[in-house]
Amino acid sequence: MAYRLKFSARALRETGEAQEWYELQNPGLGDEFMAAMELQLKRLEQAPLLYSEVIPNVRRALLPRFPYGLFYVVRSNFVHILAVLHDARNPGCWPQKR
Repeated sequence: MAYRLKFSARALRETGEAQEWYELQNPGLGDEFMAAMELQLKRLEQAPLLYSEVIPNVRRALLPRFPYGLFYVVRSNFVHILAVLHDARNPGCWPQKR
């Protein structure tokens, strides 16, 4: 069964911020970040339970090649992406609104 993806406003904002930062560091790197993101999102559509829970009901999938994690919950046939955070960030801060 393929799951549908939903994104919180926060996750969309964080994705855009990360893409922009990488693009400023090296032209084209922002596109590579987005390609890694798309690859991981396709995996989540197919097998969202593959990744471990980091707190009850919240799972984290790491991006290939980039130090970012996708934090998400699985609800019936949806994968709801809650946040897209750099690995160096304090994980205790992610559930809070920014």
